[in-house]
Parts: sequence; C-alpha cells; structure tokens
Amino acid sequence: MILLAQFVILALILLTSITAVFSTNNINTTTLVITLGSLVLNLLFRFFMKRGWVSVTTAILLIAYLIAINNSVSIGGTINSLTVIFYPPVIIIATLLMNRRAGFIFFILTALSIAAIMWAEVNGHLPPAAPTINITTVIVMITGLAFTLVLLYLASQGTDDALKRAHDKEQEVRELANSLETKVQERTKALSTSAEVGRRISTVLDPNRLAFEVVEQIKNAFNYYHAHIYFKNEMTGELVIAGGTGDAGKALLARGHKISKGKGLVGRAAETNTLILVSDTTADSTWLPNELLPETKSEIAVPISIGSEVLGVLDVQQNKQNSLTQEDADLLQTISYQVAVALRNAQAYSQTQQVAERETLINEIGRRIQTSATVEQALQVTVRELGLALGAKKLACCSQLAREQVERISYDRT
Repeated sequence: MILLAQFVILALILLTSITAVFSTNNINTTTLVITLGSLVLNLLFRFFMKRGWVSVTTAILLIAYLIAINNSVSIGGTINSLTVIFYPPVIIIATLLMNRRAGFIFFILTALSIAAIMWAEVNGHLPPAAPTINITTVIVMITGLAFTLVLLYLASQGTDDALKRAHDKEQEVRELANSLETKVQERTKALSTSAEVGRRISTVLDPNRLAFEVVEQIKNAFNYYHAHIYFKNEMTGELVIAGGTGDAGKALLARGHKISKGKGLVGRAAETNTLILVSDTTADSTWLPNELLPETKSEIAVPISIGSEVLGVLDVQQNKQNSLTQEDADLLQTISYQVAVALRNAQAYSQTQQVAERETLINEIGRRIQTSATVEQALQVTVRELGLALGAKKLACCSQLAREQVERISYDRT
C-alpha cells in the first residue's frame, strides 16, 4: 500500500508541474528542476525502501509534493487556482501512511505554504494570473477527484488490513486460550495421576511388588513406550532392574539386567543424583541402546533418592523424538520422590520382618535344644532346623551358629 501511495505522489508531482506549464504556456527553471527531480527521487526512494526507511521516504515524498504544489500555484499567479485542491491530500497521506503527529506537522506546513502564497499575491510578487476556465482546469479537477478516490481506496484498504489483522489476532488468542486450557487439563490429569500413583504405592511394603506397581501405573497413565525401575545394590553399587513393562521388561528381569554406576543415562542419573532428559537419543553420544527396545527415540532417567542417598533410578522411554519434555521430567521427579519414600518404608518393613523371623527361628531352635538329652542331639536339631530354614548351601554357617547356641544353652544349664 505504501509503495502504491508513493507512486501516486510522484505522479502528482509531475502532473502539477506539467499543469502549471500548460496553464501559463511558460517553462521556468523551477518547474524543470521539480520535474527532473521527481524522476531522481523515484530512483532514490527505491533505494530507501530496500533499506526499510519507510517513514523517511514518505516524509521526503510529501515535502517534494508540497513544493510542487506551491510552484504550480505560484506559476498560476493566484491562490484561487484550482491547483489548491491538491493541498488537503498532503495532510491525509501523512496521517494515513505515517501517524497523526505527522499529519499535524504537514497541516502546519501546508497552512504556512498557503499563507506565504497569499502574502506574495497581495504584495504583487506573483506573475499575472492565468485564465481559470480552460482544458487544463478540467484536467486538474478530474485529477484531484481521482486522487481523492485513490486516497479513499488506500484508507479503506488500510481499514480492511487492520480488521484482518485484528481478526487474525483474535484467532491467535482463541487458539492460545484453547492450548492453555488443554495444557491445564493435561497438567491436572498428570497431578491427579501422580497423586493416585502415590496413594497406591504408599501401601505396598514389598520392594519387588512396589517396582511392578510403579512402572505399570506410569506406563498406563501416560502411554509411554516403556518404563522400568532399577534398585541400587548396596554391596556392588550396581543398578539392578526390579521392574519393567511389557515383554522387554520381563526379559530384562529374567536375565537380571544390571547397569554400572555412571554408565548410560541410568548410570549417570545414579552417579550424579540428577535427572537426565534426552529428547533425541540419536543426538546424544552417551546414550546406550537396548536391543529389546529398538524404537526408543527419547528417554528420561530420574534418580530415586532421599537427600543425597540414591536408592535407585526410574527410567521412561518414548518412541518419538522430542516427545518427552520438561513437564514429563517434573512429573516423574515428583513420582520418584514418592517412590523413594515408599521404597524406604518397604525396605524398613522387610528388614523388620527378617529380624522378627530370625528371632522367631532362634527362639524355636533354642526351645528344641533345651529338650535335647545330649549335646550331639542338640547339634543335630540345630543343623536340621537351620538347614530347613536357610537352605543346604548354608549348612556350614548353620553348624557354627548351632555350636554357639548349644554352648550358650549348656552354659545356662550349668
């Protein structure tokens, strides 16, 4: 639109200059300079527009146009010339193509131009007035009307563009609102699922069952490609798989899959006690592929820890690149905190159960030893009971424990 307006302005500069020549049958130096200057301006303005100097270009054009009008009116010899109909478009163009302040400035310049010409006419500084009723007058009037039409077209075009931009902006706002609403719903669902997972695992006191519940709940709730969980072996420091989803999870459990600390995403998460998010596994050189999970494209490894103590790692995978985001990471981090507490509770319960069972076994063996007639019978009872309880491979340990128990009881009898 701006380019079209500038073209119209240049055309009017030429037209007003030529009209002045035909009106007076006289070509003066000023007219010739303005006519040739308008052609030079056309070339300069193309250069200015490529540089993005739109406002500067428009302002210079309007000043050149105002000079051309003043020249035409001056040659006509009177302010009553019909050429004055070209003054108002200067203000209109400045307002439409620039801003209201520019329109006010050009209003002042136009008013000063008219006042200067009137002063020159009153004081006899203008040439004799040319006849006002001739073919040139008709051309000027028609041109003025045509130019008014062009301005109205530009104004309506600008209004249409503004309305279209407003409509597009409204559509963008609606889409943004819908997107935010969807995200809020997804976030609400995620928080609800996280709370449900936490509620379910809080009552699980068996670590193996806890691992199974966690991976199944996470995979089903968020439709992940795969999820598995590793527990840290306190003796070796290795991460041993404790639960996994699907056939891949069963296969990994069957072969006792382990990962060394610091190796792969899971090992790094355990070593650094920080969440590791890889949105595109093909772009991460430290990522380790698994032949049982060939479609993995993105992965998150979240340490299961209480303070600085790492208990295990929760690992989630997707089969699409960039499908795991920071929102997934934050959600899984929250779940991992809940898993850490549940796992610590399960481990404490398991240890308590083991201690209680051991105490019960020792008390039962002690009772039977006390009913034995000889030390040999007491040893046989102890080895037999411990062997049944702990397995034949631990008979040596059982024998030693039995001897200590028999000696203690014999000491008590004495």
